[in-house]
Amino acid sequence: MISNLVIEHALMGEIDPLLEALFRYIDQLSFLETPYVTGRPPVSKKALLKCFFLKTYFVMDSLRQLVNILHRFGYFRRICGLLEVPHLSTFSRASQWFQEQGFSDLNAQLLNDLGVQKPKVVMIDSTALRSSLYDSQAKWGMSTRYHWFKGYKLHLCTTTEGIILSHVLTTANRNDAAVAPELLSSLQGWDIEFALGDAAYDSEQIHKTAEQLDIFFVSPINRRNSEERKDAYGRVIPVFLKTRFGKWLFGLRSTIERVFNQLKVNGLEQPRWYGLHRYLLHVQLCILIHNFEFLL
Repeated sequence: MISNLVIEHALMGEIDPLLEALFRYIDQLSFLETPYVTGRPPVSKKALLKCFFLKTYFVMDSLRQLVNILHRFGYFRRICGLLEVPHLSTFSRASQWFQEQGFSDLNAQLLNDLGVQKPKVVMIDSTALRSSLYDSQAKWGMSTRYHWFKGYKLHLCTTTEGIILSHVLTTANRNDAAVAPELLSSLQGWDIEFALGDAAYDSEQIHKTAEQLDIFFVSPINRRNSEERKDAYGRVIPVFLKTRFGKWLFGLRSTIERVFNQLKVNGLEQPRWYGLHRYLLHVQLCILIHNFEFLL
């Protein structure tokens, strides 16, 4: 089913200001070229990327629905720079290219344009993303908001301004502490001094990873670990968090909560969806849109 919002935009012929600015930004990128050549005419990466953002902005259910809308409305073909609509298989292969290379290239360019060079403080956290109950790839997990739910978890690392530096999408049964070392390792070379996490990240492995990266990781002591925490970290952190600087520093964590809230308001969570790769494509595009808004 095509939403009224899509039809309204197509009939009015007025591109949303955010999409217009995003499409202009894509046009001036220099590293995007034709992704591949098949028996069909080659399609510009920039045009395909615009189509993906169009799909994300209007929360289209699938690439098939994107193709149908492009066939139906010439207005959307025009703003995406398409003379004709590529085959569904072209979009499928392009989505694989985007997840494997396109996202990292574009996000690196965005972070560079935003002037993100040496953030001193970062936050890590996760949020629940529900999926279709018929999703065979999704798993059951626990969430503060949903309690038992089936779906995925999005783990993020952000700056104090709310810019997303790195992400990991996992099934809902993955523990936050088990994913955190991967998030922290992706920050190598950023010259970060402090990383903040809640009590779920009170893990010896996380502290070791952070120490190897010369990052001071700050998280409250998990009550389940309190009797076992006799090391220096277990003795120092509770005192540090009571100091004026410690309270101010840890108070910065509210930023990442606002980031998750804004992402969900903008359509990050899609409970009817199924498939890890489908969800990942949507998540990565939502992250790019979120970071791009800092340029406006």
